[in-house]
Amino acid sequence: MRSAFYNLVNFINMTNVHDVYWNAARLILKNIYKIPHCTITDVADMCYVSTATISRLCRKLNYESFADFKNDVIMNLNFFNQDAKRLYFDHQLPKKEMINEGKEIFKSHFQNIIHNLQDTYDHIQYEDLITIVDKMHDANRICFAGNFFTQTVSMQLQIELSYLGKDAIAMYPLEQQKEVYKTLGENDLIIVSSIAGSFFMDHPDAMRLMTKTKAYIVAITQLEEFPYSDKIDLIIRVGNNHHSLIGKFSVTYIFEVLEALYHLKYGTKNSNS
Repeated sequence: MRSAFYNLVNFINMTNVHDVYWNAARLILKNIYKIPHCTITDVADMCYVSTATISRLCRKLNYESFADFKNDVIMNLNFFNQDAKRLYFDHQLPKKEMINEGKEIFKSHFQNIIHNLQDTYDHIQYEDLITIVDKMHDANRICFAGNFFTQTVSMQLQIELSYLGKDAIAMYPLEQQKEVYKTLGENDLIIVSSIAGSFFMDHPDAMRLMTKTKAYIVAITQLEEFPYSDKIDLIIRVGNNHHSLIGKFSVTYIFEVLEALYHLKYGTKNSNS
């Protein structure tokens, strides 16, 4: 759960450095730990801009208000240190004196990745992957849903599909994703991915909207069950119960396999037409 960080970093990376909002976003990111204790006036003073500018920046970052942004930052900071613990073993943060044992940590992390990928390979039926490929081919529109990381990973598949003439979209801001759900019908496809299930758990309103559509829904996750899982048409379970950021390697693997299979089955024929 790093949505506030992703929103800020993405905005900074995509905005002109001479833009007043770029500098304000940079200063906010630099002082992110202060935000929970700041008013909008405090942040405006920190960034040398008006409160109106901060309000507009929050809207540019896809928040309804500064209060909405501040609440997301608070939630992000609560999760951030927990994420840092996951590199080693699930909830054990290596102590500083363990730096001399870094080689063992490096080895253990590598082994965990290998095991996660192996479990992913063992869990998944090849026929399910072909089902997704066929659904992508037959769909009028393909909507990728999830938080920032999985949406970023899905972009390569989105590019491949777009190149081959498919209408594919992978919006990151949640509110925009929900607007897309409202437009989908029975000939459309939703692929929602969430490694440890935070998207399913934290956004029940989005899941409710999604599952109300008549679109075919595929979920890619480490979880066996999650809110509205009974309304999902196909669940691709990746990795194992090692609730860690390691699962991102398996999710990436699935998207790359789907891209390759789609190209093998449909790419050549469509690109020549």
